[in-house]
Amino acid sequence: MSPESCLGILLPDDGPDDYEWYTLGDEVSGLPRIQVGKVASDGHHALTALLALGEVERLAPVGRTLVEESGAKAVVWACNSASFIGGLDWAREQSAALASRLGVPVTSTALAFHEALAALGHTRVDLLSPYPDEVTLRLVSFLREGGVSVVNDKTLDCPYAADSHRADILAEVCRFCARYPDASRPLLVPDTAVNSLFLREALSREAGRVVLTANQVTLWAGLKRLGGASQSERLLGPLAAS
Repeated sequence: MSPESCLGILLPDDGPDDYEWYTLGDEVSGLPRIQVGKVASDGHHALTALLALGEVERLAPVGRTLVEESGAKAVVWACNSASFIGGLDWAREQSAALASRLGVPVTSTALAFHEALAALGHTRVDLLSPYPDEVTLRLVSFLREGGVSVVNDKTLDCPYAADSHRADILAEVCRFCARYPDASRPLLVPDTAVNSLFLREALSREAGRVVLTANQVTLWAGLKRLGGASQSERLLGPLAAS
């Protein structure tokens, strides 16, 4: 991964200005240049809205700008819900179609979760989901399709991405792990609207186990597609060496 490498992040434009993706490349040394391409979204965690948000025709023009104007050498669709909502085959077809159109490696947050769990050797997880029940059930099904079973789960029932962003995720993780103390399984915290990279160490410490968040696996998977991985354990935890 050369210093001039650029990682393109396709991100819904449904959140506030303090999404951590916007300044990540400037705040952390050792990372490549990170360029965000904003995809039009109303942030609604509803099935029809998420399926529409994940359409390749909607994503490709923004991705093309990242590649052709910003020089992105790899792109990640950093919207967890609009990459798992149609199932595993749908997610794979979404990334493959984008890669074909953009001419660079492409993956998504949903696929990155599967990839990260495989790298760490886990097939059983717990899940703290910011999404409403209906969307959470789609995520559980998506994980199951890839051979990962959810043992315990809790939904925070956030109707919009902005609600997920405002959630006190550290407090929610503490409450979840007090109720489900078995530390043998990783805890998944989906939704890229949740600023979690700089909380990763605190989340894992309070949980007493491996915690994998949407932004953590997204960054890791994107760096891999640039030909290397950051050694930043602060951001990536056990994935730093994977």
